[in-house]
Amino acid sequence: MCGIAGLIGWKDTTVKGRETVSKMRKALDHRGPDDNGIFVSENNHVYFSHSRLSILDLSKAGKQPMTSSCKRFIISYNGEIYNHFKIRSYLESKKFNIEWRGTSDTETLIESISKIGLESTLDLVHGMFAFAVFDNKTKEVFLVRDRFGEKPLYLLERQNSTFAFASELISFDQVPNFKPILSIEGASNFFHRGCIAAPFSIWKNVSKLLPGCIYKFSSDISGNYKLIDNKQYWSVKETAIKGQTTKFPGSYEDAKKHLEKILYRVLDGQKLSDVPLGVFLSGGVDSSIVAALLQKSVSKKIKTFSIGFTEKIYDESNYAEAIASHLKTDHTTLKANPNDAIDLVEKMPAVYSEPFADASQIPTTLLCKLVKNYVSVALSGDGGDEVFTGYNRYLFAQKTFKILTFGPSWYRKSLSNIIKSIPPSFLNSSIGLFGKKRFGDKVHKAADIMDSADLQDYYDKLTTYWPEKTIINHDYSDRYEFSEELGNIENMMLADQLNYLPNDILVKVDRSAMSTSLETRAPLLDHSLSEFAWRTPIEWRVDKFGGKKILREVLYEHVPRKLIDRPKQGFGMPVNEWLRGPLKEWAMNLLDKKNLPDEGMINGKFVRKMWNEHINGSRNWENRLWSILMWQQWSKYRSIS
Repeated sequence: MCGIAGLIGWKDTTVKGRETVSKMRKALDHRGPDDNGIFVSENNHVYFSHSRLSILDLSKAGKQPMTSSCKRFIISYNGEIYNHFKIRSYLESKKFNIEWRGTSDTETLIESISKIGLESTLDLVHGMFAFAVFDNKTKEVFLVRDRFGEKPLYLLERQNSTFAFASELISFDQVPNFKPILSIEGASNFFHRGCIAAPFSIWKNVSKLLPGCIYKFSSDISGNYKLIDNKQYWSVKETAIKGQTTKFPGSYEDAKKHLEKILYRVLDGQKLSDVPLGVFLSGGVDSSIVAALLQKSVSKKIKTFSIGFTEKIYDESNYAEAIASHLKTDHTTLKANPNDAIDLVEKMPAVYSEPFADASQIPTTLLCKLVKNYVSVALSGDGGDEVFTGYNRYLFAQKTFKILTFGPSWYRKSLSNIIKSIPPSFLNSSIGLFGKKRFGDKVHKAADIMDSADLQDYYDKLTTYWPEKTIINHDYSDRYEFSEELGNIENMMLADQLNYLPNDILVKVDRSAMSTSLETRAPLLDHSLSEFAWRTPIEWRVDKFGGKKILREVLYEHVPRKLIDRPKQGFGMPVNEWLRGPLKEWAMNLLDKKNLPDEGMINGKFVRKMWNEHINGSRNWENRLWSILMWQQWSKYRSIS
């Protein structure tokens, strides 16, 4: 895990190019504090830099940027190739006479590219990565991102046929004459989803590389570079559609055995590390199966880590501790309190570089800070919900769509307006007597989605922070178009794998971990697991107990069912309570009229109305308010009015 940055087509003097790329690299030192390096091609106007977090081959043989043994290719690479020793064996079986200099996966990657080509290499690799390769023969530059988008890569395009790339936006502040221009599409995307989806960024002149893609840059005789190709080498959508016609050929019991075999193979690669390694353990299905199978595959106790809150309603740490006790792992729990959040909340813009509003960013960063004191690599259960149909919203939407959208549109719209005319506070207090928490807010949410045109519209409203044109007046849509070749639940899963997973979950984990120089790995995002899951019938993944059926039943072979079966609980921060308590003063200052005028890009008057409703307890607007607060904190960080 590292940070990469570079310049393409940079025609300034060598001193300026070298100086610039050095500053860009230095801005990423938190991603790789162990070593650094620079590659300069003066005649070709190409500059690569690298900040290294040493995980595999800690010697100088793993130093980057790295040149292939044939001297043709140069790489600056961020990530891990978990099957790289198998790739070495494959290359040797093809009689390529390679004299290996070390044992790093970087060397495996560049030598494979040299011997069999970039695309053939990508077909072989299992891992997470973002890298740049310069071909000294053709004078081409390639930027590549992994299949699911675990590792980030940003691209800055200047008007004079020059480009810059980096692992994080913050590097571009070091590029001479960089003038960040706010992207309205990016801002709209943020308020709609709580994050900014690729290819957009918060800056108009900066884009994110799409997952599973190769970007190719070529120069003319004068050394002017152009982006000439952008192609996908792997597509989760194509994988999903193909899976509908190439179903797993065996029985359900055969599939369980096959799944466990894949998981062991994946973990065999992902446990590879020359530094201490541990597991994030929440006590849920995903992290528990990673911990259970990893513990079974090694002879000594693995280290596991969890985080809990002083607010009991949000605290899952006792579940994690029970799992750890059963597995006999070396377990550590961190208890978080409001002061921990207060200490971190104002630092979030520096961690993420652009607005980001998933409130679990706070506990995730806290957990990473803890874990870094013990290990340098941590495995997580990320991806299990998206790949194995785990989110409750899939089942909720499937069950309630026909009920809530019964009848003609005019009838549903009228009924929705009638329901919304009843104050949620009245419904909360009335039905609350029967133990239904926040019943009024849930009823109003149902009323909002009653006039949905179709399931796609229904799902979109379920996953939206701010509906379009609610908070900023910009006509922009980022909806994923459902496919006729997939069922309802499969379409929702695919939408999450294309949007929520790479742009929210994986961004959150990467930035939180890298801010503390911790490498994280997600075994459940190995593409072989995705390809397997898409080939299974829906009834193998969903039953009366919820989603992830086949994953749960593999886990039951290693952990007692009673320790696993309980209502699903997200990994989040008690935003609702903390905004009314320890974070109230911080929030009020950011939402004050002097910092958020009535008129502007954001409707400050409308926001303050919602804030007052939240504070007096008549509504729970935590998600919408958190997105505004994160925007305001980021604007303060960037000095944007």
